Order: sequence, then C-alpha cells, then structure tokens
Amino acid sequence: MEAELIGALIGDGYISLASGKYIVGFVGHPIDDLEYHKYLSKLMQKVWDKVPRSVIRLGGLRTKFYSKEICYKLINDLGLLYGAGKAKNVFIPEMFVLNWKLLKYIIRGIVDTDGSVFYSKKPGVEKYPAIEITTISIKLAEQLRESLLCQSFRVTKLRSYGGQLSKHRKYKVGLYGQNNLMHWLKEIGFSNPTKQAKAIALCSDY
Repeated sequence: MEAELIGALIGDGYISLASGKYIVGFVGHPIDDLEYHKYLSKLMQKVWDKVPRSVIRLGGLRTKFYSKEICYKLINDLGLLYGAGKAKNVFIPEMFVLNWKLLKYIIRGIVDTDGSVFYSKKPGVEKYPAIEITTISIKLAEQLRESLLCQSFRVTKLRSYGGQLSKHRKYKVGLYGQNNLMHWLKEIGFSNPTKQAKAIALCSDY
C-alpha cells in the first residue's frame, strides 16, 4: 500500500532533487532493518513499478531508486517535503489525517522506520512495554499524538529535549503499557520484522 511507503518516507526516508538526480530513498540499520528493506523493495516494485538498489554506506543501509515521475508525484500530488529541511518540518499531509484506513498505514511506516519498541522503566514493574516515536518536527509529533488519542490509545504528553549531538530539539511521542501494545498490534501492527518480534516478545514476557 502506498500509504505505508509514505509513512516510511516521513519516518526515515528522503526525496532528493539535487544535481538533477531524482531520488527516492530510505535509510536503516544494516542488520536490524535488512529484512524490512527487502519488504520495502518489494512494496516499491508493486506500488511504483520501480526496482530499488540497496547498499551499505556510511554505516547505514540505503535503499533507493531514481524517478522524476515518482518524485514529482510525492511532492506535487501528495504534499511530501524534500531536501535538507525535511526532517525539521515534516508532517503527515492533511489528505491522510482524516482517513484512518490510510493513516494507520502511514503511522505504521513511521514507526517501522523511526520508532522504538522496548522495555521501559517504571517503579514496581520489571518489564513495562513501550512504543516511542522521536522526531525533530513538532508538527509531526502533534499530529501523531492527536491521531492516536482519537483511536483510543493512551499517549503521554509530548516530551521535548535537546540532544548533545544535534542542534535541533527532539519531541517524543510515547505509548506505554500492555494494553497500548496489544491495541497497536491489533489496530496498526508492524511490517518491520525486528520490531514485530520485539513487540511479540514484550507481550509474552509481560
């Protein structure tokens, strides 16, 4: 589904028009995201009829293809951002925000690429399931929080903090607890095998 690819682009992907090259690409962990990038490659072939190439460069797994047509579609028709300022200003295009059937796949793509699934620390609870999404875009963080609240998820207030290695403030969207995790698996799910396995392990260990 194209919405899932859009979510992955919002999360940890990019559109580049630099130097006359029209590139759509995704970045991930060379080990943890290897199977997921294989999934993305198949999805790109199915949805966009493009065969991407995956390489490991600068310590990351990079999967990309060249297409002026797809770049212009993503930018002009779907409203996605491109270039160096994308990360700080990225947001979910309004055409998807009010359509949960599509929005949930966009959110899945965002978390598959840029989210975390882990045990959180909580007094009195040894293993507390958690899903967190971290972004430097305040608009994206607010959109995610409001959209998830509307679907009966319990979402913490946005947390903001500065990073030592980044000049940008980061915003964290957090969902904690077994009920949230089970609701996520039922309503949104994961396509990233690594995060899917972590989520299932959290459910079985809780």
